[in-house]
Amino acid sequence: MSSFLVAVDYENQLTDFYPDIDDEIKKEYFVGCSDFKQDVNFSQFDLKINDTMDNSNDATCSNENNFALVPVSTSPNSSIKSSSIDEAPRQCVVCDEPTKCYHYDVPSCTGCKTFFRRCLVTGKKYKCQYGGKCDIKKGEDCRGCRFERCLVSGMNAAAIQYPAGVNVEGILENVKQLKRKLIEDNRPIISKMLPTFSETEQRRDINFLLYLEAKQRKLRESEYDPTYLYSVKLRDLLERASELYLADKFEKPSHWPVDQNAIVKKLVEQCQRRKESKSETLSCEMEKKKKLFVAVDLILTVEMAKVLPAFNCLSINDKEVLMKHVVVVNMLLTQSFYSYQMHSDVIILPHGIIPTKLDQQLGRNNPIKWETHCRTVECVKRVALNPEQFVLLKAIIYCHPAVEGLSDEGRNIVDSYHQRYSKTLLQHLQNEMGSAAGASKFAEVISLISTYFHFADKAKQAHLIQVMQMGKERLNCKNKHILFNECMI
Repeated sequence: MSSFLVAVDYENQLTDFYPDIDDEIKKEYFVGCSDFKQDVNFSQFDLKINDTMDNSNDATCSNENNFALVPVSTSPNSSIKSSSIDEAPRQCVVCDEPTKCYHYDVPSCTGCKTFFRRCLVTGKKYKCQYGGKCDIKKGEDCRGCRFERCLVSGMNAAAIQYPAGVNVEGILENVKQLKRKLIEDNRPIISKMLPTFSETEQRRDINFLLYLEAKQRKLRESEYDPTYLYSVKLRDLLERASELYLADKFEKPSHWPVDQNAIVKKLVEQCQRRKESKSETLSCEMEKKKKLFVAVDLILTVEMAKVLPAFNCLSINDKEVLMKHVVVVNMLLTQSFYSYQMHSDVIILPHGIIPTKLDQQLGRNNPIKWETHCRTVECVKRVALNPEQFVLLKAIIYCHPAVEGLSDEGRNIVDSYHQRYSKTLLQHLQNEMGSAAGASKFAEVISLISTYFHFADKAKQAHLIQVMQMGKERLNCKNKHILFNECMI
């Protein structure tokens, strides 16, 4: 997994940006997320989970993201770009000449703006004869180093108005590859500019969410099975330390994916033995040993929420009210997204079992469950969510302010972060796709919120039907799965 280096020291700055994460609860970096393909250098994170816990009209950019230029605010109400961007810049970040303008999303002079545009439009390539060691800020005239500084400083190639007939997509792809090569080759221009820049607030939020998501996925796709949490109440779980820091302590079982047909055969045999024994209390050894993924997914959804900055600002009452409202929504979204990434049309569990297929093979018919396991994935597939859009959508749902029972103070906090993540998603999409296309994509992604709240209601209905259909031998399920039953009401 190639990484695009983000110019920020997370070990020192995570605490500054997220003050609720203190030194005591920092932990070694999670390294087991190679299949969560993102061009983010996760190795710069050093985090253990808390015990509580001027825009261009057509600006777009690649996923590799620009280096940021200005300090950022930690306030949830702050804009995606720093408030200092409203002030006129003083120096060009490329050549250090005086300027009062932003060009292609960075403070730059007219000369560097024109030079950068001309290089891309004409396709001319310049190579430094001295290995990229020229100091443009001291007036050394090297077009190769100047162009590299334009790239590293974050000049947005997609913000340029290109002449008709120019292959814009080809240019943007070439710029993406050039940026990546600069990083991977460790060009001198990189080390010169790293101390100068910190990443944008937008990128920082996205990277933090991706980091937490990678931890959640590592636990989800491992032998981690917190049965000791099945019988706790939601409020008690919210007051416990988040377990995301355990991600490196568990591995993916070597026998995954399992053979579903073999499992069905064993289930049928055990059901037959149960009937022959005429005992309604005969335990099923397979059921004892199996990992209850729906419960694990629900728990991990709570565990991730406990680390979000918004939740650390809420009272325990507000945390409980909010989590009851959104936990099933984000659980379904997570299951759907990873099933989509596995190229499945229905929800598929990490060990390879497809619940709807299992129901069919066992002769169980639940139309509502079919809807929550099939249509959910269809929606993600239709919108074609990528990991960055996915984690931002989850964050927006986590911070859903329209919840009955929230205190006024809590609602204001949640709403401020809801707006923050919404603005981040919009800006990110517009940076990738352009203003109009990005806004259209934003509306498409945001429309999934109401859709998944609908699916969550359906999932709760399906759970109620399943409980009502339980035999006497499973009446003790209520005591064994207190947390799940509480959240599915």
